[in-house]
Amino acid sequence: MGEYASEAAKEFLTMLEAVAAVVPVPGFSIVVKLALNIIKACEERHATLERAQELKLRINTLVLTLVNELKGQKEGEIRAQMIHDIGMLQISLNNNKLARNIEQTNMLTKLEQQITTFHAQQQQTLIEVHAQQQQNTRTLNDMQLSIIDVKAMFAQGSPAQLTSPTRASIPANTNIFHGRDTLVADLVGVLAGGPRQHICLLGPGGMGKTSTSLTVMNHPNVETRFVEHLRVWVPCVKAPSTALLFDTLCTLLGISTKSGNPLSDILLVLRTSPPIVLVLDNFETPWSAAEGQSQVEQVIRDINQIPHVTLFVTIRSSSPPCEDLPWHRADLHAVDATAARNIYISWHPKGNEDPGLPSLLELIGHMPLAVMLMAKFAASNGLSAKDIAEEYKARGTAVMGQGLDAMTSMDVCIGMSLNSPRMTAHPEAFELLCAISMLPAGTSYQTLSKWWATDWIGGLGALKDTSLVEQNGSTIFVLPVIQRYILHDSRFSKQVGTSMIESACRFLEAHASDINDELYKSHSAAVSAEEGNLEAVLTTPDSRAIQNSFLLHIIWDGFLLLAHHQQKHSARVNIIERALHLARHVDDNILQGDLLFCYGQSLYRADRNSGRKQLEAALGHFSSASDRMKAAQCRLNLVYAMADDTFKRCREIIMDAQADCEAIGDEGLAARCLVDLGRLHFRFGKYPTALDLLMQAEPVLARVKDWEYHAECSRVSSWVHYNLMGQYDLAYACAASALEEFNRIGDAQGSSFLHNEIGRILSARGDFEGSLRSHLRCLEIWTSLGLPPLPDALQGMGLAWAKLGKVEDACQAFRKLLQQVASSDALSPSSNT
Repeated sequence: MGEYASEAAKEFLTMLEAVAAVVPVPGFSIVVKLALNIIKACEERHATLERAQELKLRINTLVLTLVNELKGQKEGEIRAQMIHDIGMLQISLNNNKLARNIEQTNMLTKLEQQITTFHAQQQQTLIEVHAQQQQNTRTLNDMQLSIIDVKAMFAQGSPAQLTSPTRASIPANTNIFHGRDTLVADLVGVLAGGPRQHICLLGPGGMGKTSTSLTVMNHPNVETRFVEHLRVWVPCVKAPSTALLFDTLCTLLGISTKSGNPLSDILLVLRTSPPIVLVLDNFETPWSAAEGQSQVEQVIRDINQIPHVTLFVTIRSSSPPCEDLPWHRADLHAVDATAARNIYISWHPKGNEDPGLPSLLELIGHMPLAVMLMAKFAASNGLSAKDIAEEYKARGTAVMGQGLDAMTSMDVCIGMSLNSPRMTAHPEAFELLCAISMLPAGTSYQTLSKWWATDWIGGLGALKDTSLVEQNGSTIFVLPVIQRYILHDSRFSKQVGTSMIESACRFLEAHASDINDELYKSHSAAVSAEEGNLEAVLTTPDSRAIQNSFLLHIIWDGFLLLAHHQQKHSARVNIIERALHLARHVDDNILQGDLLFCYGQSLYRADRNSGRKQLEAALGHFSSASDRMKAAQCRLNLVYAMADDTFKRCREIIMDAQADCEAIGDEGLAARCLVDLGRLHFRFGKYPTALDLLMQAEPVLARVKDWEYHAECSRVSSWVHYNLMGQYDLAYACAASALEEFNRIGDAQGSSFLHNEIGRILSARGDFEGSLRSHLRCLEIWTSLGLPPLPDALQGMGLAWAKLGKVEDACQAFRKLLQQVASSDALSPSSNT
């Protein structure tokens, strides 16, 4: 272009000016006129700096006119990106960039390109405006809770009760339940009336501890005392480790967003809950975990310190856990002869007239499960009670009695069922039983047939007919006493064990997806549903004995996929720690780096320093392997763990990551670097630079469809606008855009934070009723995740009430805030801003 503007550029802009009036983009004609004015200024050979300064002021006036025009429109009519563009232009003018660059020879070329880009983007904007308006209307309608509704919710009690967390219902008990009426009445009385007393139901396997506890929990008097979501059923058979016990408790208490310290999350929810009863069924599973009882014992003692939480424990033992606690102890023995007969004929009505039945029932010790198995055995094989008794005696190991004798008797009954004609006619049934016994959480028929036991599913009918497997709703499972028998080394099929490990890895690979993928939500839900089973299978001793190198790589991939899922959803580290232990002697930098990277990501929410240490170690492995993409990803995560470090050091880390991205040509990852640079500049109060970086990142993230970081880009932009000369309209537009994106990718925690931030913005704009609704929505989402209310949301509600003149309501909100702060160090969304 040289010293003067080219005639081509002038013609281009003149044509734009001719049609600008009919181009349906707010402010477009003003921008075109602005560009023409610049060209005219440059055409004056002797333009001085004073002239440039005068021109800057004139342009400022024009842009301010444009901004004022847009401010007059409804928020829903202005797309966040358009407002963002105008905000950046205004900031540039304020910083005198135009005056400094007016005489640069490439200035008009850049301007021409920017106007062309602006035109194309805003044309697309107009196409989207109508759809965006409709979406915004739906979003606002979802938030429309009246002030009366809000007051009514507060009147009901703690804000933690605004939305009851999603919790599993107490399972229905079988209709075949005999001989425990007196015990049930006693336990109902303990729970439904009088001071709190923990209950411990003890006895050997097969005595009906689970059935008895279910009958108690479904009794009308107990249902009256504890409404449904305050009667929490915890099947501890899913928890063969302390970590899995924590995860099971979190899941069943509805805690889906976690701080990284699961015990603190659990205790926090229980402390802020109304009176609640936890039924810890088959508690012997975590109580006898390999790492010992100390951690599990501490859980019980910590829960005991919460006066409104009642424990109801069933355990295969002769003594309760933590014997010094105030237990109401009930030792479960065999039922009497009449109850045993009723159980038998309920399963095998033709046995009612069998003269040998009393002798058989006495022989097997009147144990409810043994009675059921023998009834099914007789029904499926057409045998008399006398025939069954003779076969039982022929095995030569069973005697009537309790304790060890009862267990031996139970084993004989299970062995007879396994060798019944119904089972031997389906040889695949035993392999299927071994497979289901490896799944402590049980599974659905669809998952069992598609993933776990495709080759053996034909044996399911035989297993059901012999009662070796049970089905509750859609869940197929093996009772713990039978599971123990099957998994014994002398009986379990090692071939099934290896096949199940391969199946777990295939399942994880098939459900591995990025948060930006359309199937991410459904894949994550599928992995979460099978998580306990996947962990149990991958950590079975058989996985440690595998020497085949190809299979070992499949197992490592499975460990990593499950560990990444846990890092995103549960902040548990037991799988990744197990993997690191198994891989400690493996000479593979990429594998070691991947494991340490995942470990560091999992740790830094709860322990920033430990997380940083692991991420730095991972970076060393990636650098040694010359894997620049993984090194860049690791560096960006490392910056999160460096919150207390200097601006210079953090910037160096991000710039190193950006250099890696540019070297490998990964523009999406490079755009992530820009977002993190923008966040860093915001943290240190460098708002204009932060906004400039975010604006560079946004179109790239949209182009590569990285919606996770695109949402974060919008969110950080909202923070910047909020703090930059009080640009509340721009802040609101960016926050609303981020909220839509977090909803799209299913990030409930992100949505909750955005509602809180929108409430803060609306309060700054003077819309206190809108602020109140937004803070309430934040609380609703957060408590629906099973966590107590966020202090910032309570504070925002209190301030909104105060501004509305509702002093008593404001005081109530602040009292709740003080209680919350006193009971926890709950995460606050404003900690990021």
